Amino acid sequence: MHTKYIAILDDETQYAFHLMEYFNRSIRLPYEACVFTAGDKLLSWKERGDIALVVVAESEYAQIREGDFPSVLVLNETDRYLGEEVQSISKYQSTENIVKYLIRHLPDGKKDGARGIRHGMPMKIIGNYTPVTRCLQTSFSLTMGELLARKGKTLYLNFESYSGMEQLLGRTFEKNVSDLLYYNECARDKFAMQMNAMTEEVGGLFFIPALRSVSEMRSVRPEQWIRLLRTIEEVTDYEYLILDLTENADGLFEILRSCDCIYTIERRDPFSEAKIAQYELFLKRMDYQDICARTRRIRFPAFRMLPAQIGSFTRGELADYVRKLLREEAPWL
Repeated sequence: MHTKYIAILDDETQYAFHLMEYFNRSIRLPYEACVFTAGDKLLSWKERGDIALVVVAESEYAQIREGDFPSVLVLNETDRYLGEEVQSISKYQSTENIVKYLIRHLPDGKKDGARGIRHGMPMKIIGNYTPVTRCLQTSFSLTMGELLARKGKTLYLNFESYSGMEQLLGRTFEKNVSDLLYYNECARDKFAMQMNAMTEEVGGLFFIPALRSVSEMRSVRPEQWIRLLRTIEEVTDYEYLILDLTENADGLFEILRSCDCIYTIERRDPFSEAKIAQYELFLKRMDYQDICARTRRIRFPAFRMLPAQIGSFTRGELADYVRKLLREEAPWL
């Protein structure tokens, strides 16, 4: 089997060799990691070796920027945004996380790597959507979010036209998702800082205040939502993103396609069953079978009591149900 090389360029010798040894010990692929401590040595060796990927410290990146390597991953040392064309993750995290992220950039990896600064494992996107109304979808989403927040950093996005979060929490939000969309489209270098500034937290769950009306929701184009989700994964360290989706979002089905898994709540009455059947028929007719494949249909038992306020969703019957669901039905955890 022909060996391909992962070239690690970093003048911090101890760090570079530790990363090399961890990679070579952990990965059973036709790749071998090797270390270079100077850019000119890597460039001179380039013509003799089959280099699949260069992993380079940010401080050394300028030396090999014009080297025309097939793929380059920068170990970001300053959290500075290096540009849309640069693959970059934080250098200062566990070696395990770096290697797992690195694998995603190899031809044998499962998916293309994200562009930007990533502090940790790839983010899991969980979409919650059902055509059935008044079925506890938001309570389910918040419960899932608060429970997942105990496992890893979790963000919740609500796609309702009138989420009522300000009234429920007794807070006034100066900014919301529309501001985040603006920074992502027009001032991306300020995105991470602005997102941190507008993120709210309750019960250990982080959220961005939702849009305030149907007209605001309808003004967002499908590709803007997709770019927003991609940027959140690239420049934050969230492990889970919960999407509480409705038909108000233009591009709903493209958003669902971006999810790692989807939960659809159903009920036993004829009207609800008819809606679910029509929804699934539409997905098949419009060639959205991939959405069906990632969807888990769930029916709630009769709950005697539901949480009275946000921040207390980790207790009670609904929490017990969701906890069991995540334990038994969610291999992505």
